[in-house]
Amino acid sequence: MDRGSEEYRLRRERNNMAVKKSRLKSKQKAQDTLQRVNQLKEENERLEAKIKLLTKELSVLKDLFLEHAHNLAESVPQETSAAGQEKST
Repeated sequence: MDRGSEEYRLRRERNNMAVKKSRLKSKQKAQDTLQRVNQLKEENERLEAKIKLLTKELSVLKDLFLEHAHNLAESVPQETSAAGQEKST
């Protein structure tokens, strides 16, 4: 095929357009991927903050529960020791 022919020139023009289109598509895909990565990083940071908050809340609730259980155990009369004293008298 002769480089000066009309057919050659048309093929080169079509090829150049295809290459340009492919490069634009590749560039767009890279930008989309980068945007998705940034979104996921932000979401991950929000979720990690939520985990910290919930962990702290769980710790507070556990402490309150244990304190309440301890206070409840102290306020209930010891039935077993009272029953044992009655039998020995």
